[in-house]
Amino acid sequence: MFQLLLPLVSGLFFLIGIFVYRLVKHKKELTIVSMACAMVVITGLIVGDLIPHLLEINNYLLIIFVFVGLLFILLLDKLIPHHHHEHHENDEETHDHQEHIKHISIITIMALLLHNFVEGMGLYGVAMDNYKSGILMCIGISLHNLPFGFQIASYNEKSSNKLLIALLVLSGLLGGLTIYLFGNVNHFVEGIIIAITLGMIMHILVFELFNEVWTNIKKKETYCGIIIGILILIIINII
Repeated sequence: MFQLLLPLVSGLFFLIGIFVYRLVKHKKELTIVSMACAMVVITGLIVGDLIPHLLEINNYLLIIFVFVGLLFILLLDKLIPHHHHEHHENDEETHDHQEHIKHISIITIMALLLHNFVEGMGLYGVAMDNYKSGILMCIGISLHNLPFGFQIASYNEKSSNKLLIALLVLSGLLGGLTIYLFGNVNHFVEGIIIAITLGMIMHILVFELFNEVWTNIKKKETYCGIIIGILILIIINII
């Protein structure tokens, strides 16, 4: 049962990021930092984790499910209120800007739910084989999850996304429980989940996060976020 604690711990780092965000006074600055950091970490996630994992499965049919993920996120775009607005200097105070940040947070949670579920399965499997490797993997995943907690916390309607956040925190544990109860899932099924996640996260990176980061590219907080994101990726690769 120790192995099931690891995906739960990694999921709790979403909550830690949320609590840290709500405790700090300079929320505008932290939001800019977290957006830039999340952009770098998501890029590392795509290049260093999701794409290599799909290549290992080696089934070209999975490309179809990448587009399924893209289509799914476009559907969410239609269903979730999305306030387009022109960016202006210091527009963090405006209603439209806040609504846009909320939109990014929700679709990010949806994509991370799938990814964390698969990651929980992998983390449980590694820990079953070697608990020390499982602990190291848990640390790496937790470091990934922390900046996403900052980003998700920028969703201001605190009562509206409690269920989604709870599911996100528990998604890794649910992935571990799936392996615990049913054994390893078929590689192709795992590949489908990863491919859909890849499509969703690519949309978030290119059409949401990059736009926010580019808007604030001249601010020092953006450069701080990029540097922090790079450091997180370096630390994860070292351990």
